[in-house]
Parts: sequence; C-alpha cells; structure tokens
Amino acid sequence: MCNDLKIIYSGSFVNAQYISHILENNGINHKIIDDFQSSMMAGWSAPGSENSVRVMVNEIDIETAIEAIKRSKET
Repeated sequence: MCNDLKIIYSGSFVNAQYISHILENNGINHKIIDDFQSSMMAGWSAPGSENSVRVMVNEIDIETAIEAIKRSKET
C-alpha cells in the first residue's frame, strides 16, 4: 500500500465490511480504520463514534474501487 490513501467510505462498521468484501473480490488493496474500536481499546469512546469507520484505498485505485462498488449495487 502506498501512503497516498483516500477515503472511499465513512460510516457504519457493517457497511464498511460490505465495501471491504467488494474491494477484496475485485483485488483492490484497501485499509479499514475503525476509530470507535480504537477508542474502546484505549478506554474511552466519543459520542457518535460508532459511525466513524473509514475504508481507505490508494489514490490510483479510487476510480476502479468506485466502479466495483457501483457494479455490486446493480446486481
């Protein structure tokens, strides 16, 4: 993974997992960042942080990732 990551999704853990599955099936490298889980492990959690999961992809893969997600919604 390169250091130039872009957010392709931000929201709930369940939706992030769904998008992660789509990206994996299309061979697109990605990273899930879960601020809520991180804050729980640190011993605190901010209100509303349960919807602060982000799916990140390399900038060069963002168009391919968006197309893969769009295709999955069509089926």
